[in-house]
Amino acid sequence: MRIVKVVALLLLVTLIFCGRKQTQKQTIDPAAAPAKLLEYGNKFFEEGDYENAYIAYRLIYTDYPTSREYIDAVIGLARCYGKFDKYDKQFELLYNLLRENLIPSRVPDIYNAIAEFYENSAGVSAQLTGDDSLDYMHAIEYYQKAVQYPNSQDSLAKGYAQFKIGTLYEKLHNYPKAIEAYQNALNFYGHTTWGSRAETALNDLKARLQMRLEYEQSGSITAKPDTSAPSQAAPLPEDSPDQPLWQPSASDTIPPQPTMEHPSADTTKQSMEPPMPTPPADSTKKPLEHPVPPPSVADTTSAMPDTLDKPKLDIK
Repeated sequence: MRIVKVVALLLLVTLIFCGRKQTQKQTIDPAAAPAKLLEYGNKFFEEGDYENAYIAYRLIYTDYPTSREYIDAVIGLARCYGKFDKYDKQFELLYNLLRENLIPSRVPDIYNAIAEFYENSAGVSAQLTGDDSLDYMHAIEYYQKAVQYPNSQDSLAKGYAQFKIGTLYEKLHNYPKAIEAYQNALNFYGHTTWGSRAETALNDLKARLQMRLEYEQSGSITAKPDTSAPSQAAPLPEDSPDQPLWQPSASDTIPPQPTMEHPSADTTKQSMEPPMPTPPADSTKKPLEHPVPPPSVADTTSAMPDTLDKPKLDIK
Protein backbone atom coordinates (compact mmCIF):
# COMPACT_ATOMS: atom_id res chain seq x y z
CA MET A 1 0.00 0.00 0.00
CA ARG A 2 2.84 2.35 0.83
CA ILE A 3 4.55 1.66 -2.52
CA VAL A 4 1.36 2.46 -4.40
CA LYS A 5 1.02 5.73 -2.49
CA VAL A 6 4.59 6.77 -3.23
CA VAL A 7 4.31 5.92 -6.90
CA ALA A 8 1.07 7.89 -7.17
CA LEU A 9 2.61 10.93 -5.49
CA LEU A 10 5.68 10.67 -7.66
CA LEU A 11 3.52 10.61 -10.77
CA LEU A 12 1.70 13.69 -9.50
CA VAL A 13 4.96 15.59 -9.02
CA THR A 14 6.13 14.49 -12.46
CA LEU A 15 2.97 15.80 -14.06
CA ILE A 16 3.25 19.10 -12.22
CA PHE A 17 6.84 19.60 -13.33
CA CYS A 18 6.24 18.62 -16.95
CA GLY A 19 3.03 20.66 -17.18
CA ARG A 20 1.01 17.86 -18.72
CA LYS A 21 -2.76 17.83 -18.32
CA GLN A 22 -3.43 14.22 -19.29
CA THR A 23 -2.13 11.23 -17.37
CA GLN A 24 -0.10 8.46 -18.86
CA LYS A 25 0.98 5.10 -17.61
CA GLN A 26 4.54 4.99 -16.27
CA THR A 27 6.58 2.39 -14.48
CA ILE A 28 8.88 3.83 -11.79
CA ASP A 29 11.15 1.83 -9.54
CA PRO A 30 10.20 2.64 -5.90
CA ALA A 31 13.85 2.49 -4.90
CA ALA A 32 14.59 5.38 -7.26
CA ALA A 33 11.69 7.47 -5.97
CA PRO A 34 13.70 9.49 -3.37
CA ALA A 35 16.34 10.46 -5.92
CA LYS A 36 13.68 11.45 -8.43
CA LEU A 37 11.77 13.46 -5.87
CA LEU A 38 14.95 15.24 -4.80
CA GLU A 39 15.73 16.06 -8.42
CA TYR A 40 12.30 17.56 -8.92
CA GLY A 41 12.46 19.42 -5.63
CA ASN A 42 15.78 21.02 -6.52
CA LYS A 43 14.52 22.07 -9.96
CA PHE A 44 11.36 23.55 -8.49
CA PHE A 45 13.39 25.47 -5.92
CA GLU A 46 15.81 26.86 -8.53
CA GLU A 47 12.86 28.06 -10.61
CA GLY A 48 11.31 29.81 -7.62
CA ASP A 49 8.38 27.38 -7.36
CA TYR A 50 8.80 26.89 -3.61
CA GLU A 51 5.39 25.30 -3.03
CA ASN A 52 6.02 22.35 -5.34
CA ALA A 53 9.59 22.12 -4.07
CA TYR A 54 8.17 21.86 -0.57
CA ILE A 55 5.88 19.00 -1.67
CA ALA A 56 8.77 17.03 -3.16
CA TYR A 57 11.06 17.54 -0.17
CA ARG A 58 8.25 16.76 2.23
CA LEU A 59 7.59 13.38 0.59
CA ILE A 60 11.18 12.34 1.19
CA TYR A 61 11.10 13.70 4.73
CA THR A 62 7.99 11.74 5.71
CA ASP A 63 8.30 8.54 3.63
CA TYR A 64 12.06 8.01 3.19
CA PRO A 65 13.81 8.89 6.47
CA THR A 66 16.54 6.30 5.92
CA SER A 67 17.34 7.16 2.32
CA ARG A 68 20.54 8.81 1.18
CA GLU A 69 18.51 11.77 -0.01
CA TYR A 70 17.00 12.41 3.41
CA ILE A 71 19.57 15.01 4.59
CA ASP A 72 19.37 16.94 1.32
CA ALA A 73 15.58 16.82 1.52
CA VAL A 74 15.55 18.20 5.08
CA ILE A 75 17.94 20.99 4.09
CA GLY A 76 15.74 21.80 1.09
CA LEU A 77 12.65 21.70 3.25
CA ALA A 78 14.26 24.12 5.70
CA ARG A 79 15.10 26.50 2.86
CA CYS A 80 11.49 26.42 1.73
CA TYR A 81 10.40 27.36 5.25
CA GLY A 82 12.79 30.29 5.02
CA LYS A 83 11.15 31.41 1.78
CA PHE A 84 7.80 31.19 3.55
CA ASP A 85 9.17 33.41 6.37
CA LYS A 86 8.74 30.58 8.88
CA TYR A 87 12.17 30.95 10.41
CA ASP A 88 11.37 29.05 13.60
CA LYS A 89 10.46 25.95 11.57
CA GLN A 90 13.57 26.40 9.45
CA PHE A 91 15.93 26.54 12.39
CA GLU A 92 14.17 23.68 14.20
CA LEU A 93 14.65 21.33 11.25
CA LEU A 94 18.32 22.20 10.86
CA TYR A 95 19.08 21.99 14.58
CA ASN A 96 17.43 18.56 14.90
CA LEU A 97 19.26 17.34 11.83
CA LEU A 98 22.57 18.45 13.30
CA ARG A 99 21.79 16.83 16.62
CA GLU A 100 20.95 13.51 14.99
CA ASN A 101 24.26 13.47 13.12
CA LEU A 102 23.19 10.61 10.90
CA ILE A 103 26.09 10.86 8.46
CA PRO A 104 29.21 12.66 9.76
CA SER A 105 30.45 13.35 6.25
CA ARG A 106 27.37 15.52 5.63
CA VAL A 107 27.81 17.67 8.73
CA PRO A 108 29.53 20.52 6.80
CA ASP A 109 26.42 20.80 4.62
CA ILE A 110 24.27 21.12 7.74
CA TYR A 111 26.57 23.79 9.17
CA ASN A 112 26.36 25.65 5.87
CA ALA A 113 22.56 25.52 5.95
CA ILE A 114 22.51 26.95 9.49
CA ALA A 115 24.93 29.67 8.39
CA GLU A 116 22.63 30.51 5.49
CA PHE A 117 19.78 30.80 7.99
CA TYR A 118 21.68 33.49 9.92
CA GLU A 119 22.78 35.16 6.70
CA ASN A 120 19.17 35.48 5.55
CA SER A 121 18.13 36.65 9.02
CA ALA A 122 20.54 39.56 8.68
CA GLY A 123 18.20 41.21 6.19
CA VAL A 124 15.32 41.00 8.64
CA SER A 125 17.46 42.33 11.48
CA ALA A 126 18.56 45.25 9.31
CA GLN A 127 14.92 46.22 8.73
CA LEU A 128 13.96 45.89 12.40
CA THR A 129 17.03 47.21 14.21
CA GLY A 130 19.20 48.72 11.48
CA ASP A 131 22.10 46.39 12.41
CA ASP A 132 22.90 43.17 10.57
CA SER A 133 26.47 42.65 11.78
CA LEU A 134 25.54 40.25 14.61
CA ASP A 135 23.74 37.82 12.29
CA TYR A 136 26.62 37.98 9.82
CA MET A 137 29.06 37.09 12.59
CA HIS A 138 26.89 34.10 13.59
CA ALA A 139 26.87 32.99 9.95
CA ILE A 140 30.66 33.27 9.76
CA GLU A 141 30.91 31.18 12.93
CA TYR A 142 28.96 28.28 11.39
CA TYR A 143 30.80 28.54 8.09
CA GLN A 144 34.04 28.20 10.05
CA LYS A 145 32.65 25.12 11.81
CA ALA A 146 31.94 23.61 8.41
CA VAL A 147 35.51 24.23 7.28
CA GLN A 148 37.05 22.95 10.50
CA TYR A 149 34.88 19.84 10.96
CA PRO A 150 37.41 16.97 11.15
CA ASN A 151 35.21 13.96 10.29
CA SER A 152 34.42 15.03 6.77
CA GLN A 153 36.49 15.47 3.64
CA ASP A 154 33.74 17.12 1.63
CA SER A 155 35.90 19.65 -0.17
CA LEU A 156 32.96 21.06 -2.09
CA ALA A 157 31.00 21.93 1.08
CA LYS A 158 34.10 23.23 2.83
CA GLY A 159 35.19 25.25 -0.19
CA TYR A 160 31.74 26.82 -0.34
CA ALA A 161 31.94 27.70 3.37
CA GLN A 162 35.40 29.26 2.99
CA PHE A 163 34.23 31.32 0.03
CA LYS A 164 31.16 32.55 1.94
CA ILE A 165 33.36 33.65 4.84
CA GLY A 166 35.12 35.98 2.43
CA THR A 167 31.85 37.42 1.08
CA LEU A 168 30.50 38.10 4.57
CA TYR A 169 33.68 39.81 5.75
CA GLU A 170 33.46 41.93 2.62
CA LYS A 171 29.89 42.91 3.54
CA LEU A 172 31.17 43.86 6.99
CA HIS A 173 33.87 46.02 5.31
CA ASN A 174 36.60 43.97 6.99
CA TYR A 175 38.70 43.77 3.86
CA PRO A 176 41.87 42.22 5.34
CA LYS A 177 39.78 39.32 6.70
CA ALA A 178 37.97 39.00 3.38
CA ILE A 179 41.26 38.82 1.47
CA GLU A 180 42.54 36.19 3.89
CA ALA A 181 39.38 34.08 3.51
CA TYR A 182 39.45 34.25 -0.29
CA GLN A 183 43.13 33.35 -0.29
CA ASN A 184 42.49 30.29 1.92
CA ALA A 185 39.70 29.16 -0.38
CA LEU A 186 42.08 29.47 -3.32
CA ASN A 187 44.94 27.69 -1.53
CA PHE A 188 43.03 24.75 -0.01
CA TYR A 189 40.07 24.35 -2.39
CA GLY A 190 41.47 25.67 -5.64
CA HIS A 191 40.48 22.45 -7.45
CA THR A 192 36.79 23.12 -6.78
CA THR A 193 34.37 25.59 -8.31
CA TRP A 194 34.50 27.70 -5.14
CA GLY A 195 38.27 27.98 -5.40
CA SER A 196 38.02 29.56 -8.85
CA ARG A 197 35.23 31.85 -7.69
CA ALA A 198 37.34 32.88 -4.71
CA GLU A 199 40.19 33.79 -7.06
CA THR A 200 37.87 35.99 -9.11
CA ALA A 201 36.48 37.66 -5.99
CA LEU A 202 39.97 38.17 -4.59
CA ASN A 203 41.25 39.89 -7.74
CA ASP A 204 38.14 42.04 -7.95
CA LEU A 205 38.43 43.12 -4.30
CA LYS A 206 42.11 44.00 -4.65
CA ALA A 207 41.38 46.02 -7.79
CA ARG A 208 38.62 47.97 -6.05
CA LEU A 209 40.82 48.67 -3.04
CA GLN A 210 43.63 49.88 -5.28
CA MET A 211 41.20 52.11 -7.17
CA ARG A 212 39.93 53.54 -3.90
CA LEU A 213 43.47 54.24 -2.74
CA GLU A 214 44.30 56.06 -5.98
CA TYR A 215 41.07 58.02 -5.73
CA GLU A 216 41.83 59.13 -2.18
CA GLN A 217 45.32 60.19 -3.16
CA SER A 218 44.06 62.16 -6.14
CA GLY A 219 41.27 63.62 -4.04
CA SER A 220 43.73 65.12 -1.57
CA ILE A 221 45.32 67.08 -4.42
CA THR A 222 42.04 68.48 -5.74
CA ALA A 223 40.56 69.16 -2.33
CA LYS A 224 41.13 72.97 -2.41
CA PRO A 225 39.43 73.69 -5.76
CA ASP A 226 36.45 71.55 -4.70
CA THR A 227 35.97 73.44 -1.43
CA SER A 228 36.05 76.84 -3.16
CA ALA A 229 33.43 75.89 -5.74
CA PRO A 230 30.32 76.28 -3.54
CA SER A 231 31.11 79.95 -2.73
CA GLN A 232 30.88 80.75 -6.45
CA ALA A 233 27.87 78.58 -7.24
CA ALA A 234 25.39 79.37 -4.47
CA PRO A 235 24.98 81.48 -1.31
CA LEU A 236 25.08 80.07 2.17
CA PRO A 237 22.19 77.86 3.40
CA GLU A 238 18.99 79.51 4.55
CA ASP A 239 19.59 78.68 8.19
CA SER A 240 22.78 80.77 8.19
CA PRO A 241 22.09 84.14 9.89
CA ASP A 242 24.89 85.96 8.06
CA GLN A 243 25.19 86.88 4.46
CA PRO A 244 28.06 85.55 2.32
CA LEU A 245 31.38 87.17 2.97
CA TRP A 246 31.73 88.18 -0.64
CA GLN A 247 28.51 90.27 -0.44
CA PRO A 248 28.69 92.46 2.72
CA SER A 249 25.69 94.42 3.91
CA ALA A 250 25.56 98.22 4.01
CA SER A 251 25.88 98.23 7.80
CA ASP A 252 29.18 96.34 7.58
CA THR A 253 30.67 98.84 5.08
CA ILE A 254 33.06 101.46 6.49
CA PRO A 255 31.99 104.89 5.19
CA PRO A 256 34.65 106.82 3.28
CA GLN A 257 36.46 109.66 4.96
CA PRO A 258 35.01 113.09 4.04
CA THR A 259 37.07 115.27 1.79
CA MET A 260 36.85 118.94 1.11
CA GLU A 261 36.05 118.36 -2.58
CA HIS A 262 33.20 115.80 -2.08
CA PRO A 263 29.82 117.51 -1.63
CA SER A 264 28.33 114.50 0.19
CA ALA A 265 30.74 115.03 3.05
CA ASP A 266 28.89 118.24 3.89
CA THR A 267 25.52 116.56 4.19
CA THR A 268 26.95 113.73 6.26
CA LYS A 269 28.61 116.15 8.63
CA GLN A 270 25.52 118.33 8.98
CA SER A 271 23.26 115.36 9.68
CA MET A 272 25.54 114.23 12.50
CA GLU A 273 25.52 117.62 14.28
CA PRO A 274 22.86 117.92 17.03
CA PRO A 275 20.48 120.91 16.91
CA MET A 276 21.68 123.92 18.91
CA PRO A 277 19.56 126.76 20.36
CA THR A 278 21.79 129.32 18.70
CA PRO A 279 23.17 129.23 15.18
CA PRO A 280 26.47 127.32 14.95
CA ALA A 281 28.07 130.15 13.04
CA ASP A 282 27.70 132.65 15.92
CA SER A 283 29.15 130.27 18.56
CA THR A 284 31.92 129.31 16.24
CA LYS A 285 32.97 132.85 15.33
CA LYS A 286 32.56 134.34 18.80
CA PRO A 287 35.96 133.35 20.26
CA LEU A 288 37.89 134.70 17.26
CA GLU A 289 40.40 137.35 18.28
CA HIS A 290 40.56 138.94 14.82
CA PRO A 291 37.03 139.45 13.55
CA VAL A 292 36.65 139.88 9.87
CA PRO A 293 33.99 141.79 8.03
CA PRO A 294 30.97 139.72 6.96
CA PRO A 295 31.23 138.29 3.50
CA SER A 296 29.22 139.71 0.71
CA VAL A 297 26.25 138.00 -0.91
CA ALA A 298 28.39 136.86 -3.79
CA ASP A 299 30.92 135.34 -1.40
CA THR A 300 28.29 133.35 0.52
CA THR A 301 26.83 132.07 -2.71
CA SER A 302 30.18 130.80 -3.90
CA ALA A 303 30.84 129.23 -0.53
CA MET A 304 27.66 127.08 -0.48
CA PRO A 305 29.26 123.80 -1.56
CA ASP A 306 31.77 124.13 1.31
CA THR A 307 31.12 123.39 4.96
CA LEU A 308 30.19 126.01 7.55
CA ASP A 309 33.58 125.69 9.16
CA LYS A 310 35.49 126.55 6.04
CA PRO A 311 35.98 130.25 7.01
CA LYS A 312 38.11 129.00 9.92
CA LEU A 313 40.53 127.50 7.46
CA ASP A 314 40.94 130.82 5.62
CA ILE A 315 42.13 132.68 8.75
CA LYS A 316 45.87 133.02 8.96
